[in-house]
Amino acid sequence: MNRYLMLNAWLLALLIAVPVSAQEARYGAGVFFNRSVPVLGFHDRYSASQVYGAVLDYQVSSRATMEFEYHHLTMDDGKIEGLAFTWPIDKQKYLSPDANSRFNLNSFLINALAYLNTRKSGSDLQLLPYIAVGAGFYDYQDRITGLIYPGQKEEPLNADLMLDDREDEHTALGANVGLGMTVVQGRFGLDIRGRYHMILGDLRPMEAWDLPGVFPIAMFDFRTAFKLYW
Repeated sequence: MNRYLMLNAWLLALLIAVPVSAQEARYGAGVFFNRSVPVLGFHDRYSASQVYGAVLDYQVSSRATMEFEYHHLTMDDGKIEGLAFTWPIDKQKYLSPDANSRFNLNSFLINALAYLNTRKSGSDLQLLPYIAVGAGFYDYQDRITGLIYPGQKEEPLNADLMLDDREDEHTALGANVGLGMTVVQGRFGLDIRGRYHMILGDLRPMEAWDLPGVFPIAMFDFRTAFKLYW
């Protein structure tokens, strides 16, 4: 709870520090859809997946916007489901036919958008390229079930003896940086963005399957958002 209060206090101080008149202030809200691609060690665990979320905007000035973001991601069918382990007793490889893995992520972020062009009032079509930088909290759960226990000592291997279910669940700080383009006409906007996320969280190693631990959790996403301004 203290971390959320500190983040809100930081945001409030930033908004107060930037002068803006009532005529310049504008708000926006929208929904977006992402394609998220794991990178680095996270790529060894999961494949690309869909993301959805919502944003609220506050236009600080004609060149800057604060964005409050929530998004949800689910990655099913992790790569460990198709990996075999080598049993040291007979040196043979074994798949776990009942293996199942899932990664869930809920993120609460505050992003700053710095436009390279000046945003103007009116209903004319505007193309606004920008740089985006953000930070916030990433709450994730990584659950793996149905793996055959690889530490058995007697032959033959008992495929019904399972490893205990594993679940990594953490709330971690993280940051993102990206480039985007907002297309605005009147009250409507289309926002396209590519960005990189780095989450200061980890996933435990799975040595029998030759999967090292993951830190940080990193991914690219490619986002399309539809916004309404007032």
